[in-house]
Amino acid sequence: MRALPRTEDDYPAMLVIRTDYREDEAWQRVRDALDQPWVLDEHDSVKEEILFVEDPAWADAEPSAVLAALTAPEEDGGEPVECGWAVVFLADRTGMEHARPSLLAVSTDPEEETAPFRIAARVTPHEMHCNLTIANMDFEDFEGWDGELVS
Repeated sequence: MRALPRTEDDYPAMLVIRTDYREDEAWQRVRDALDQPWVLDEHDSVKEEILFVEDPAWADAEPSAVLAALTAPEEDGGEPVECGWAVVFLADRTGMEHARPSLLAVSTDPEEETAPFRIAARVTPHEMHCNLTIANMDFEDFEGWDGELVS
């Protein structure tokens, strides 16, 4: 059964969902890339806490399925609920095919008009998660992000 966590934390861990299970070495490259801190300046760096979902039930899952699970109502016929994350990241087949892995960034905001887009797994997810969680930037601000962006 496909299930995903929800959070009520004001500053939750970054949520990364593995959706490709073909190659464990590729998954390790993603994890290694995420292990790199976001360098703010010469005196300060940040590495977000990460909650990894490694459940083969999520193999080949599309963003719509992930969002549906994150916001599923508590009871049949109920209203969708907020999951507590501003953004979730999918480690999918496309992102793990290359030596420089990327993640699919997916907004959890039902009003968001920007489609999911790809970002480099190294550093950028930390920066994106941080800025979206504290409402310092909007999801669309990261589309086409310079530096770490992967097309």
